[in-house]
Order: sequence, then C-alpha cells, then structure tokens
Amino acid sequence: MDTATETHPRERILQASLDLFSQNGFAGTSVRQIALHVGLKPSSLYSHFEGKEEILSALIDAYGPASNASRLAAQDYTTIDDPADFCRKYTADLLDQWCDPDERKFMKLLHSEPKRLQAHRAHFNQALFDREINAVAAHFRRFAEARRLHAPDPVECARLFMGGLTFVRMQHIFWADKPASRDTLRAAMDRVTANFLALTLRGD
Repeated sequence: MDTATETHPRERILQASLDLFSQNGFAGTSVRQIALHVGLKPSSLYSHFEGKEEILSALIDAYGPASNASRLAAQDYTTIDDPADFCRKYTADLLDQWCDPDERKFMKLLHSEPKRLQAHRAHFNQALFDREINAVAAHFRRFAEARRLHAPDPVECARLFMGGLTFVRMQHIFWADKPASRDTLRAAMDRVTANFLALTLRGD
C-alpha cells in the first residue's frame, strides 16, 4: 500500500471529487459517493471538509487563478530581469497547466453548471481579475521602472497580454470540437507572446 497516499487523505478527497464532479456534475455527486470513492466513511470525510461547497472552493484554489498568482510570487519569477524571459516562462507554465487533464476536468466542471455554481464562478473570477492580473502587472511595473518594457498602465498591459492568451484557450480548447494538440496551442500562444513583446519591449 502506498503510505504516502494514505497520509494525504485531503488530496485524495480532492482528486476523487474532481473526477466525480466532472463525470456526474456537482449536483449529481454526493458526499457519500466521494467518501466511498476514496475509501472513507462520510463522517471521516467531514473531518477534512465541511461538505461539497468547501471541496469545490478548495479545487478552485488548487486549479484556478489563485494558484497562478502564488506561482508568480515565487523566486523563479521574481528574479527574472528580462520581460521577454518572463513572458515566455509565464506562457510555458500556462501551457503545462492547460494541458493538464485534471485542470481540464476542473474547467469543464466550472462551466457546466453556471447558475448552480454562480458563487464559485465569482470566486474564480475574483482571483483572476484581482490576484492574477495584479500579480502580472506587478512584474510589468518593475520592468517599466527598469526601462525594459513600455507599460504606461501595468494593469492594462497585463490585461492585454493575458487576454490574448485567454482567447487562444477559448478558441483551441473551450470552443473547439476537440481540444487542440499541445503543439498547436504552443504555436498560437507563442504568436501572442511575440506580438505582445514586439509592441511593448523598449530598446533604449
């Protein structure tokens, strides 16, 4: 038996919930089903989460923009001095995230029941439009102060960059009959990044 897995029941609950939510919907999945899937009694599950709502909030924190904002605060981003290197790393990390099967399950869930999950979608949007955009803008601000990037309004500059990448995601994943290959996504994201840098990099 995998003792490492046994010592992390919270992670097992989140994984089982993601699988079941994406298969059956949030409303169609019970706490009992989640507990059985993990091999726990429902009472044991409640010692980790108060219920499905808290589980879904934890999934949003794990797979949503809040995790990206936390990543942007890490040393491997804060030590980057070149805005081109920053943008390419950010794009590469997003590509890994968007190709993650679990992240795709999460996004399918989030968009499957818009009315029922309205509060949770608001949680996701708040993290995206506040935390992640501001985290990218903070980097753009320091690049602008170092005269490496033309960004009169760092927040709007972040929206421009992130918006282009998000449109690629919508076109090639959400709105596509079949999600595009990793190579197709990478090429489209690279074009957005190259165009953004051509508009904003300073040569003086």
